[in-house]
This record gives sequence, structure tokens and C-alpha cells, in this order.
Amino acid sequence: MKIQILLISLVTSVSLFAQSAQEIMQENGCLSCHAIASMKNAPAFAGIGRRNKRFYADEAKSVIINSIQNGSKGKYPRFSDSAMPPFNNLSLGELNILANYILAQSSKAKGRSGKGQGRGMGQGMMR
Repeated sequence: MKIQILLISLVTSVSLFAQSAQEIMQENGCLSCHAIASMKNAPAFAGIGRRNKRFYADEAKSVIINSIQNGSKGKYPRFSDSAMPPFNNLSLGELNILANYILAQSSKAKGRSGKGQGRGMGQGMMR
């Protein structure tokens, strides 16, 4: 009985977590530039999650929060000409929800997993 209650509680909290992130993204227009797993005018959340996990490991969440809060430009080679404005209107709770959601999408990232043969952390692409 306790296991069933725990399982129901876990499923409910995961659903609320995803819904909450979706609401924050919708309210702030995130999905007008970003998609979950495909490219639009900005990198997909799945790629952002995977890239930040790869390059920043335990600091990935704080790097993502910093980018959301203060904006970013030039972090992703295919989007080096575009910039994300700062979203300093978001609370720390909202930033945490978004960062956790983005990191959770990393398993949906498409493309090669990278074998350490790139040119570093997005400092340009070979042409």
C-alpha cells in the first residue's frame, strides 16, 4: 500500500513538474524560438541539456540558469548570430524548474554523441 502511494505521488509530481515548465515556457515565449527536440530559431532544449551536461557536468544546471537569467549569445555554433535576451523577471523557483526540465530533455537530443574530436566548446564550426 505504501509503495502504491509513493508511486502515485511520484507520477503526480513528475506530471506537475512538466506542466509547470511548459506553463513557464509558454508565458515567457520560450517556444517561439526553441523547440524540445528539433531546431527552430534557437537550439532545441534537448541539445542544450545534452551539451551543458557534457561540458559542465555538475555545474550544468547553474550554467543554464545563468543563461536564462542573463541572456546568452554565441554559445551554440549554428546559432552564433542570434542572441537570447535576459529573462531576469523569473523567480529562482521558475529558473530551477526550467533548468531541470531542459536537462531532463537531453536524452531526446539528436545527432552524434561526440567522441571528443570537436573543436572545443562551440567556438566555431569547421567549414
